Amino acid sequence: MITIGIISALGLLLLAFKVAGRKVIGLDIFFDIGITIALMIMFAGTFSGMAAAMIGGLSVSIVLLIMRKTMTHEVLKIEKGKPTWKKVNP
Repeated sequence: MITIGIISALGLLLLAFKVAGRKVIGLDIFFDIGITIALMIMFAGTFSGMAAAMIGGLSVSIVLLIMRKTMTHEVLKIEKGKPTWKKVNP
């Protein structure tokens, strides 16, 4: 159960990084909630499935928190009504 939760969470996190790159780290709250909800939908039906989904969500939260504190990432800033991506160093 623990292994399934962690592997599936890291798989979804890798897919998110393939799509958006370092922007995933800047928008970590949205990706964390989205991946956790996706895992809950995938594993719905049993108690062990929900436990695996929660363990997967926790592992995504920890990985994104560590990445945000240690890696250069991009954050969406809105200046003068125009959204731009700014690089942020830890």
